[in-house]
Amino acid sequence: MVMDNELRGYLVRVIANSDSGEHEAILHFLLGQASRVRRQIAEQSSHRAEQEIVREQIRRTGSELPEAVACGPRVLVIDERYPDIQRDAGSCAIFSHMQALLTLGYEVNFAAAAELSDPGLHRKALESSGITCFYAPLYDSIENILRYQADSFSLIYLHRVSIASCYTGLVRRYQNKARILYSVADLHHIRLERQAQELDEPVFAQQARFMRIQERLAASQADAVITHSMEESRILRKMTSTPVFCVPWAVEAKDRPPAGLEARCGVVFLGHYGHAPNMDAALYLVNEIMPLVHRKRPEITCILAGSDMPEQLAKLAGPGIEPLGHVEDLDSLFQRIRLGIAPLRFGAGIKGKVLEMMGRGYPCIMTPVAAEGLSLPSDLAALVTNDTASLAQLVIDLHDQHVIVNSLAKESLEFIREFFNADKVSGLLEKALTG
Repeated sequence: MVMDNELRGYLVRVIANSDSGEHEAILHFLLGQASRVRRQIAEQSSHRAEQEIVREQIRRTGSELPEAVACGPRVLVIDERYPDIQRDAGSCAIFSHMQALLTLGYEVNFAAAAELSDPGLHRKALESSGITCFYAPLYDSIENILRYQADSFSLIYLHRVSIASCYTGLVRRYQNKARILYSVADLHHIRLERQAQELDEPVFAQQARFMRIQERLAASQADAVITHSMEESRILRKMTSTPVFCVPWAVEAKDRPPAGLEARCGVVFLGHYGHAPNMDAALYLVNEIMPLVHRKRPEITCILAGSDMPEQLAKLAGPGIEPLGHVEDLDSLFQRIRLGIAPLRFGAGIKGKVLEMMGRGYPCIMTPVAAEGLSLPSDLAALVTNDTASLAQLVIDLHDQHVIVNSLAKESLEFIREFFNADKVSGLLEKALTG
């Protein structure tokens, strides 16, 4: 029998014509059948039957079945939301790491805890890359994924402290054979401490103390911890005895520097403005740095681009200031500008938009916070300063020094190719999985 329109119609009529005394029995029956269907589908996708065949063969003969029969290792990656590489660096990192896991031979599965019922368009992007997504109505909670597919994953990748805090216990309960990898993304307590100091807001200091406890506990409960920053690796090793590994993410690097930089004029700041450090940096750039630039070079335009731009920034539009918000075609934007700038005054972790600008071959002026965790060569390190006047002067200097700006563009590309390529990411991630 198949679930055709006639059968569906019959069930609808039965439910519609039932009285209140039968509703509970009908609901109990339907929920029971729904649970049965979920279990059947989960059993098929978990490959437990095939795995049992392999284990039985090993027990009886002492040798494994041919590779074509055996199943590869399975990983479940859990985050709050589906990754959107146009939104934030965390999305770029988790997508890159899932690609690396595929390269390492894993069957990669993904679940977004806050978007199980509404996976949206970003699910298709993952599925087209060979990643299986779990979502409602088959799975209505992360616990159900772990429970229905009990002991079928060899690795659970938990992204961000909120996810690790919520689900490590459930993973230990239902996935006894799995190694837990906690991916920090960035240390929130560091960002909050800096925010409290920069803005003189004690409430952020209190939040930082609480967050440090959460991050330390999440790290101590995992089998391994990964971060993208060498600086955060150092901090984490003081916080926990759990092995810590530094694993960057892959950044696309252009084949050659952009042509005609010497004829261009303008600086761009990229950021997701729902993130407090980016909002603060944009205001700092427009209100303090660019006025110093415009006193000497009023023709240098400052462009603010990125998602979730609030009205507060949009209202700053004026001579030499262009708050564009989300830009669908970044290539066309970059054809207009000469260099990037990232004047972050607080924050943590590796900054994705800095890497993106460098990967496109654009020199990027940075504060120490924006450059933290990057082992920059000396020429690129010369673009790092924490002084407002010095930041403004660098913008002016790099509009005057044509030979130097082209040299820095080449060096930016070389830096990304060396430290943020896919092969390097796969190799470092493999060490975190086995170390």
